[in-house]
Amino acid sequence: MHPRRVFLLAFAAFFLISASWALALPVNGTYDEKHHIVRAYAVVTGQWLPAGPADDGTTFGSEGFDVPASLLPRNVDCAVGAKRRGPASCQSPTGDRQKVRTPSAAARYSPVYYLPVGLPLLVSPDGTGIVIARLVSALLSALLLAAAVGTAVRLGSRMLVAGVALVSTPMAMNLNGSVNPNGLEIAAGVLLFVTLSALLRGVQPRGVVSRRLLVLAGVAAAIMLTVRQLGPVLLAVDVAACILLAGRARVVALWRSRDARRILGGFTLVGVALVTAWLAVSGGADTAAVPERGVGGDIARQIVTDRMPFYVRQIVGQFGYGETTISPYAICFWYLLCLAVVIPALVWGGWRLRLVLAGLVGFCLALLVALDWHFAPLNGWFAHGRYALPTGVGVVLLAALAWPSDGLGTRPWNGVAHSRWLALALVVAAAPVHLYALARVMTRFSSGIDASLNPFAGQWRPVGGPVVPLLVSVVGLAVLAILSLVTQGSGFPSPGTVSGELDNGCVKPIGQSGSGVTKASTTDATSH
Repeated sequence: MHPRRVFLLAFAAFFLISASWALALPVNGTYDEKHHIVRAYAVVTGQWLPAGPADDGTTFGSEGFDVPASLLPRNVDCAVGAKRRGPASCQSPTGDRQKVRTPSAAARYSPVYYLPVGLPLLVSPDGTGIVIARLVSALLSALLLAAAVGTAVRLGSRMLVAGVALVSTPMAMNLNGSVNPNGLEIAAGVLLFVTLSALLRGVQPRGVVSRRLLVLAGVAAAIMLTVRQLGPVLLAVDVAACILLAGRARVVALWRSRDARRILGGFTLVGVALVTAWLAVSGGADTAAVPERGVGGDIARQIVTDRMPFYVRQIVGQFGYGETTISPYAICFWYLLCLAVVIPALVWGGWRLRLVLAGLVGFCLALLVALDWHFAPLNGWFAHGRYALPTGVGVVLLAALAWPSDGLGTRPWNGVAHSRWLALALVVAAAPVHLYALARVMTRFSSGIDASLNPFAGQWRPVGGPVVPLLVSVVGLAVLAILSLVTQGSGFPSPGTVSGELDNGCVKPIGQSGSGVTKASTTDATSH
């Protein structure tokens, strides 16, 4: 299949899956959405810095903006949080456009994400505008994920296509379909790992212009630098992981390319300049202590017994403000699908791969524990597993890249890697978890958190009714399954067996490592 068609199919799949969440959720139906909605409206109306102190009685956000009362429904918090278990029908939308000072815990966040997402709110500062803003957010993330899939197909890696699908967890799709920059940051992390690995490890087939991958990697890096405060740290770790796995020779080869220095360096400099300028103007995020939210007792024990399980669950599916969970069996099943990609790579991928993957897991855990350890006594529990996902996705993606894509070599799983049915099976097996998670959250908001699974009953109804979000998700998942089925191997050498040489801005395979040198054959990517 032609790469352009692959990109369009992948875009349609990820956009539809994310859009189903955009249509299914009430206002503020996922983590901190009300704060990001207020921030988005403020940014597009020129309020880049807080208008002044604000308080809604929750102690979350001490600064706010002047926004129309219609932007958020009255009683916007009534259906989220551990103590609020009823349906979202408790919210009371209003048409009042009078300006009110409204707090936002994201009051000093970078405006980069909010500029495009907030535009619909400028026209329609109400529930309709919020749904359209969510769809804009879903579109942006889908573009990045589709570019990652398109790159995977150009590399001829069915397993990498499946890897992108698996790291696009129900939680990630939920964030993509809401007003929250974390979703876009995760999608950027996915794109960065795929494109930078391809560039550094010299695995481009003939016909793939390196300049395209450089631009995609640069865009991903710039997004990670600018949309959230943790982004620069996560970006540095992602880049370090790709460099360590590629080895010194390929890093040097890429660095010798004028295009690489100009394009990657240019995007990085722009991102750094924006971050530095915004920090100078805004003074950074508000992290003042809020004693009434502080956590006492044995913090270390609570982190081990309560917080760590929360990190793990949320990566796949713990929704709302953490109060809405899906079955632990569904979460375990998702991790088993990921392990089906990771374990063979660990067994046969070599010590360097094992070291890098272990380092990524260790960093993600250490980051989350450090955040909770620092903020728990000051502001309460702070860390979420989703915060580490822009780096955590690299565990599955780098493992998927280690699977052979050339039909060469003697790796025990070489034949399995070329079976289109394995990648299809992984994607198809993940689809019911997506649907179940969506139905579970819809049930929670329509009938209450204690109701039995039935998204078609209850007092609250999503936009267009309950059938529309579920149908949109089914179509998106079907397109993703079709995409994994039609992906073909490229006959291009595997990352572990070739070194790269830059030739006119393109990484060019020059042979196999080990005893003897064998010229690698390639096929034109446009034939897929």
